[in-house]
Parts: sequence; C-alpha cells; structure tokens
Amino acid sequence: MNIMHVGDDGGRKVLQVEADWSELVTDYDDIVAGYSRARLPGFRPGKVPRSVIEKRFQKEIIEDLSRRSAHRIGLEAVREAGIEVLGPVEAEEIECDKGQPFRVQVRFLPMPEITLPDLAGFLTSNDGTDLRDLISHLLLELVPFEVPGELVREELTRDGLVESDPGSEAWMEAADRIRLMLILKKIARQEGIEIDESDVETRIKEKASEFGTTVEELRSQLEKGGGRERLRNMLVAEKTFEYLLENV
Repeated sequence: MNIMHVGDDGGRKVLQVEADWSELVTDYDDIVAGYSRARLPGFRPGKVPRSVIEKRFQKEIIEDLSRRSAHRIGLEAVREAGIEVLGPVEAEEIECDKGQPFRVQVRFLPMPEITLPDLAGFLTSNDGTDLRDLISHLLLELVPFEVPGELVREELTRDGLVESDPGSEAWMEAADRIRLMLILKKIARQEGIEIDESDVETRIKEKASEFGTTVEELRSQLEKGGGRERLRNMLVAEKTFEYLLENV
C-alpha cells in the first residue's frame, strides 16, 4: 500500500492511498459469491457460471467493491501511517476496476490530545451507583476535551435528533457519548485491549439472528454506512469496561 499526505482541508487531514489489486481479491471474490445466488434465465439457482455472473453484474460488483474497499483500505492506511483519527474516515475520488490498482483519497479529523488519569487508583469510593455509570462519570470528569461539532451533529442525525442545537441537553449527551468512546479507545490502546475481525464477525452473526436477517445482508448494510467500524468501537468499549470493572 502506498500512502501520501496531500495536505489539510478545513481541519481535516487528507491522504492519497493506492493499493495493489491483490489486496482487493478476497473482497471481490466474496462479492461475486454473493451475486452467484441470483436467478438468471437458462441456469439453475446457484449454478450460474462465474464468468456469466461477472459479465451480468460487473457494474454492481465494482460499485460494491468500491464502497467496501474504500472504507477498509482507508482505515488500514491511517493505521499504517500511525495516525489516530477522530470520527469516520471519509473516502472520495475512488478509482476501482478489476485487475487494476485501487486508488482513493481519504479525509479525517485527527485525534485530539487525550491525557488519561492513573487508572490504578481513580475509583476510590462507591456510593452504590452502578459501577459502569460511576466509571463513565469519572472518566468524563477527569478527561476533558472538546468534541468537534460536526461529529456531534452526525451522532444526533443517527439518533433522529437533527433539530437539536449546540448547548441543548441532547447535544451535550451526544458529545459525552462520543467523548466517552474516545476515552475508552485510548485506554484500550494503553492497556493492550484488542478486538479482531473474528470478534466483529461473531457479533454480526448474533445480531443477524436477533434481527431475523442473513449475515450477508447485515454485513453489507454495515459496510455501506461505516457501521462495521461503529460495531468494532462498541466491542472495544465493552471489553474496556470489563477490564476496568476487574482492575480498578
């Protein structure tokens, strides 16, 4: 993977990323396999030759591959560059074609400076409050920093609260949720707490069963809107809370 810094844009950092086709082959094959279940005249279900599938659905396959690869490779690029990001990594100017190098420009907000307290002794007493709530309150109190308004607005939009204004109760609650997640991710990095792809896939399977949908359909939905990364963040938060409950 080739990564080049190409400047700043309104406070966001911008990277130009190029990946060899070999880094996309697994995703491409997975997407083609999904289309192989399509019904086409003259073929039995599931028996359509791959070459026919690729020719019939090439446009849709490449569009799906572009979305999936832009998100995945964008995240891999910022990690490989040693950059911590705040919020989603946005992809634009995508160049994707079968057998050709993949190119994408990614934009992101850099992570603010987060200074953690001494975790060994920060929880000194408990008045009967739920431990998770108490830990959350203390972390938010001890680790102050500003969350960019655009991230708060995105959080509120996902919650259907688009009319909420800066300073409102809903706005402050959304900002605190984002700030707590960032603090927990910082603790996870400091303490070596990790979530791998198998953990993400396991949770996707559980949620697919809970929602009454297929794993493939839910995975596709998550890929389109950055939901997979949000799911990963949620798992990191859960595991970090478990660590804190056991060690503080």
